[in-house]
Amino acid sequence: MNRLALQLRDLIVATDEYRRAEAAALGIGVAEAAALGEIHHRGPLPPSALVVRLGIASASVTALLDRLTVAGLVQREPHPTDRRSVLVTLTPRGRAAITAMFAMFTEDILAAVHAAQPEYVRMFTDVLGRIAASLRERLVDETAFAEELAARTGAADGDPVGPV
Repeated sequence: MNRLALQLRDLIVATDEYRRAEAAALGIGVAEAAALGEIHHRGPLPPSALVVRLGIASASVTALLDRLTVAGLVQREPHPTDRRSVLVTLTPRGRAAITAMFAMFTEDILAAVHAAQPEYVRMFTDVLGRIAASLRERLVDETAFAEELAARTGAADGDPVGPV
């Protein structure tokens, strides 16, 4: 099982490297690429939703959206039901960019599993879903998560352990 965790960590690192390369090829940062992905998969979003999904401050998301707007990848449109808010949508250029990024990622994943029997791919897909659910379940109570990590690292009173 430890090997599984190590292989999953390697997959996460490879995915991070892939995302950095995609972002660099578009001339944007990783957070900007993540924002494009969120808008692509969830549809038009208010900036506040991006704050939550990306885990960044409101001021940071404003600057991020300004950069994406200047790059011609997103636009802000009036919210149809809330005059005080806007929705961030992909421009045609932004949609083309994120669609191409996701298509290349999908092709690379499919190339990696093309020789596997379909039932193994289905089982593996199911296991990945269960792993994601298990990780999210651990994070339901962020306070309990922080306390457990502090207890395991010997940090006093939940003090951060510092950079890892």
